[in-house]
Amino acid sequence: MENTNPLENPVSKNEFNGFWIPRHNAKVMKQGFENNKAPFLPDASGNIKVDPIYNSATGYCLPANRLIPVQFAKMENGFNSNFVGTRTTIGSMDNNIKENEKGVFYNFKDEQGEIHTASLFFAEQTQNPEDFIQKSQERLKGTVQFPDVSMAIASSEPKEYLGSYIAACRTGMKLSVAPQIASELKTKLMPVLENDFKKPEERNKALPSLSNVLFDADKRSTEIIRTLSQENGQSMQPKQKKTQSQDMEMCF
Repeated sequence: MENTNPLENPVSKNEFNGFWIPRHNAKVMKQGFENNKAPFLPDASGNIKVDPIYNSATGYCLPANRLIPVQFAKMENGFNSNFVGTRTTIGSMDNNIKENEKGVFYNFKDEQGEIHTASLFFAEQTQNPEDFIQKSQERLKGTVQFPDVSMAIASSEPKEYLGSYIAACRTGMKLSVAPQIASELKTKLMPVLENDFKKPEERNKALPSLSNVLFDADKRSTEIIRTLSQENGQSMQPKQKKTQSQDMEMCF
């Protein structure tokens, strides 16, 4: 069996950034669809459990291209916490990662445009989870919230469906969807996942990457939140200034 774990099978920087992470994320999501288990799929009653996960360094909900892979990792490992941080962030809290713990990898660009890789770890993966959660909660930013708003997803287009889900994660609104629409989403996303799972040189360039699908969903979530804010008389918080490690990598 092919070993795609870069920690055990050393690969070049370009292979690691451009091949392993997109391929791994596509594999995990594809397996979730096949098992009918994904964070954005409904339960038997059509309700979707909204599960925001916050970056402990910024206090904001993760952007889509990190949120979705991290949510899959949470489901797979049975974690309960909703805070993640990099090794540097956790170290700044006078805490450390437990031995042999593996985080969720992601790509980002620095100000010079060079691609780097970092990992996010859950509270349960630190030596002092309670302290990590407490300090992360203190950093939470006040964001627009709609706990009394309910939305039914009306479209199976990935941008609309996932955009609604990301908006719910960021605002706490209730979300539901008809089983048929959720099934159609899986049908539309599966070719994208199967394409990302291929080697870069074998991929169909006419299909969008999973990263680009999630990027579009993230932008759509902002539009949805803006509309809800106007309808409910709330003001959106000023747009956060992105750090180098927050920039989303959309090249692959």
